[in-house]
Amino acid sequence: MRALLLDYDGTLARVNENQFVQEYFQRLKDFVFEEYSLTISFRDILECVEHITKFADGKKNNYLRFLSCFAARYQSSIDWKAIFDRFYQSKFFDDLSIFVKPNFPVIELLRRFRKDSCKVVLATNPVFPKTAVLKRIGWIGLNESDFDLITYMENSYFCKPDPRYFLGICSIISVKPENCIMIGNDNVLDKSCEKVGIKYLPIEKIEGGEWDGTGLAEREKS
Repeated sequence: MRALLLDYDGTLARVNENQFVQEYFQRLKDFVFEEYSLTISFRDILECVEHITKFADGKKNNYLRFLSCFAARYQSSIDWKAIFDRFYQSKFFDDLSIFVKPNFPVIELLRRFRKDSCKVVLATNPVFPKTAVLKRIGWIGLNESDFDLITYMENSYFCKPDPRYFLGICSIISVKPENCIMIGNDNVLDKSCEKVGIKYLPIEKIEGGEWDGTGLAEREKS
């Protein structure tokens, strides 16, 4: 195996995803209202995330398409990118770290693969911009240098479960799909990697001690 792909929520990080999402939306709404006296709709955010997931043509990155979708629902003079960027740099977002804990068995696996010179990818669904993703990996004691590639809205043109998302990763890291393994916790989003030939391993195999990566990280280097 030449490359290890890892999901974030429920894989590298232990997260109560329903609680996190609820708190995330509420804090974002509170921030926008307190700082800009604007009221935003959770539905608009969710529908725009759905839009960039279902209607991707590979021409514009996920952030540009999301911002275009979201801005179309509000006043055209509002700089939504600046607003979102400020939110991800704020205490409103930072305080969400209390809902996220490191999943140490998976982090140890990551470090073992890195030590064995395998490529490691944070294959988190790219529905957050770079600033937010880097902060989130910091919450579990990791940083950008721990990965050969991190997917986020600005460098991604597709979302899971679109197979083109995984093909894009393989192209960037120059590793064939059959030489990659994806570890995740979602049998729809993460397991869709199998459509392009990437082996999928559910997180339970790692947490249950059924697989520790032995042997798979020891392959010839190109």
